[in-house]
Amino acid sequence: MGKKAAHHGGAWKVAYADFVTAMMALFIVLWIIAPDPKEKQKVVFDDEVLSEGAPGGDKDTIGVKDSPLSGEDSSTDSNKKLEMISDELIRMLKLADIPNEKPVEIRSLNGVLKVTMFERTNQAVFKKGTAELTPWGDFVIQNLSMVARRFSMKLYIDGHTAKGTISGEVSKYGPWELSLDRTNAARRRFVHYELNPQQILRVNAFADTRPLEGTDPKAPENQRMAVHLALK
Repeated sequence: MGKKAAHHGGAWKVAYADFVTAMMALFIVLWIIAPDPKEKQKVVFDDEVLSEGAPGGDKDTIGVKDSPLSGEDSSTDSNKKLEMISDELIRMLKLADIPNEKPVEIRSLNGVLKVTMFERTNQAVFKKGTAELTPWGDFVIQNLSMVARRFSMKLYIDGHTAKGTISGEVSKYGPWELSLDRTNAARRRFVHYELNPQQILRVNAFADTRPLEGTDPKAPENQRMAVHLALK
């Protein structure tokens, strides 16, 4: 009686089993390395987010806060807290009682509370052409320091001048020196009002290189200082 023919059809089953095993391993690896959804909500601080050139503009809402941020972050506790802090600062600085042009603009931008102080004629932050704070400027910094201490906020300070404020050709003391001296003067005053120096992460000087969008570089509103406050 002749031998039965050998069966050779089982090889594909072994190959299929190996393929399924490999796919399961790949799935497990991807699941392990997938980022925590909470990480996506963290604020990334860089020049685009924290500088005057950040998206959203800077000239339309002086003395008022933005409406809540749109999208997923609008419901987070951090943004709700920023809205509350903004309301408190408006009350502390009595901005609602100031007619016409407001000396301070408070905005929520990309998860950061941005407070811009303008050099208004009657409420200048610094004495003209110097880095010496006026009583008003000192008052604003004192209140910002109180809020930053209470909520353990991180600070980034930007200094700007309007074009033509100081001519560097005439004097060695030009717009770069003035904007840097003013931000450092503000930094020292924050520390004077018991803000932990470790909470001040960056001091920037831009001179007259970043005028507000849609304004004449020589316009008075470009003479300003912006303090960005971020929750930890």
